[in-house]
Amino acid sequence: MPKNYLDENVYVAAKNRILDIFNTFPKLYLAFSGGKDSTVMLHLALEVAESENRLPLDVLFVDLEGQYNTTIKHIEEIAINNPEKINLHWVCLPLNLRNSVSVYQPHWRCWDPGQSEAWIRPMPQHPQVISDVDYYPFFRFGMEFEDFVFQWGNWFSDGKLCTCLLGIRSDESLNRFFSVTTNGWNGKNWASKGSKNLIFSYPIYDWRTEDIWRYVGKEKLKYNKLYDYFYLCGISIHKMRICQPYGDDQRQSLEYYHQIEPETWSKIVARVHGVNFGAVYSKTAVLGRIKVVLPKGLTWKKYTYLLLESMPKITRNHYVSKIKTFLRWWENNGFSLELIPDEGNLKLENKGKIPSWRRICKCIIKNDWWCRSLGFSPTKKTYETLYTKKTA
Repeated sequence: MPKNYLDENVYVAAKNRILDIFNTFPKLYLAFSGGKDSTVMLHLALEVAESENRLPLDVLFVDLEGQYNTTIKHIEEIAINNPEKINLHWVCLPLNLRNSVSVYQPHWRCWDPGQSEAWIRPMPQHPQVISDVDYYPFFRFGMEFEDFVFQWGNWFSDGKLCTCLLGIRSDESLNRFFSVTTNGWNGKNWASKGSKNLIFSYPIYDWRTEDIWRYVGKEKLKYNKLYDYFYLCGISIHKMRICQPYGDDQRQSLEYYHQIEPETWSKIVARVHGVNFGAVYSKTAVLGRIKVVLPKGLTWKKYTYLLLESMPKITRNHYVSKIKTFLRWWENNGFSLELIPDEGNLKLENKGKIPSWRRICKCIIKNDWWCRSLGFSPTKKTYETLYTKKTA
């Protein structure tokens, strides 16, 4: 679908969308990460909330422990120091988070009380901090981050129509463009339905990175100084990410962590398995970032089996289950197990048009836990139960 441009600029459009949101939803909150997009989203929402007499604005911040201290300082500066405008829900609970740089610890658990002596940061002591595991009726020890934020929204809605304001922009990636613009709600292409009562809204979905920084500059907003450090490291403004950097996409910025906050980095190395390995190899063929080379004397199928045998049992079983499903699907679509080629046309493989053992092998090398490169996507049935049993 082509983009259709309007006569109004993105700032005016965003303000109109937010005003529409305040007029539509009796309950709303903003998901805040401390990044540039959510910071701009927060200031825009506060402008409208003040004009509509809807202050204080409820703001959710999920503290993932292994974050930059610079980000935490920004959260305190923006949200903690404005209690008359912001009702902050600062969540510090033991959640399972993706760790894409280790097959031995594919998830790690932030704020795990059993690991309190190794915490990367001490537990924040602000009154807004929620660290009691019994505080929320829906909370399960070690639940996935994505599951938590969804359940939190349903809990907050309290049976009323509610929306979560998200600073997600469509130009960040093709996946975000489709997820934001193809699941419209109530005629709005910048909103999507999460559940019966919970709607996700993206008022700045059409802003470019340049628009974000232009607004920050013109309004002289306080922003996360981490972006200044990223700039000094030579990172493009389009590739700067402030979230916990152990995910499948975020691990590419791991190499900068020790340059920006060496004290924090030393604690992370002791806390999260494989991060130093990820910092060194996340942009190399070792983690499938560039061309993967088949070792001499092996086929892709044999290489796949060799890699699976090298994994801990719990991780191997996960990948084996996904691969079996992948092979079964192709068997039902014209490729029996004997017909799966060792490698095929690379362009067709990359587009997911044909199966091959090379495609399966590259998925494992990249430590693609959700096996997105094989056509899978995350489901509600997560790995957390097995992980909890193993480490509790």
